[in-house]
Amino acid sequence: MSTWLEGNWLELTGAMLGVAYVLLAMRQSIWCWPVGILNVSLYIGVFFSARLFGDMVLQAFYLVMGIYGWYQWKYGKSKGLGGKGLPISRIPAHLAVTALVATALMSVVFGNILSGTVSTLPYWDGTTTALGLTGTWMTARKYLENWLVWVFADLLSAGIYVYKELYPTVGFYILLTIVAAIAYRQWKRDMKQQAA
Repeated sequence: MSTWLEGNWLELTGAMLGVAYVLLAMRQSIWCWPVGILNVSLYIGVFFSARLFGDMVLQAFYLVMGIYGWYQWKYGKSKGLGGKGLPISRIPAHLAVTALVATALMSVVFGNILSGTVSTLPYWDGTTTALGLTGTWMTARKYLENWLVWVFADLLSAGIYVYKELYPTVGFYILLTIVAAIAYRQWKRDMKQQAA
């Protein structure tokens, strides 16, 4: 057991930080962003070792988006919140369509790029990468529907990690799926209270 823990400490620590990030994000705590930055920094190494290069690049994007999200949540303006703080909102229909089309196109492009590498599952890897890009952008903008994107992305990712035998990460992504579903309901309630 101790040998397994020694060999998987990076993945386990990353998974624990990831759970903390999602729980903090669900509660709209700005501290989700620095915790998330630590989480993705560790997972860059995990996915490099597993040869999931799309997911590795996605973690680097999460790192940049962590800084962006931290800034948006701290300095985003809202008339409804006294001129400061970013409120939860629904994604406008035109942006939802744009995000859907962009995600589909990115999935194909990333899959094609990754198929020219030693990536094990290039098109699945490309799809989770595209979903992660969209979901992170939506989270940083505090769009309620970000959690629905995460439910789908996390379930798909869990299947990939079963195939890759990254079992702590499988457990982490199943937990993320459950938390994302709970967070959707929580943010929906919070949005109604905000409006009131």
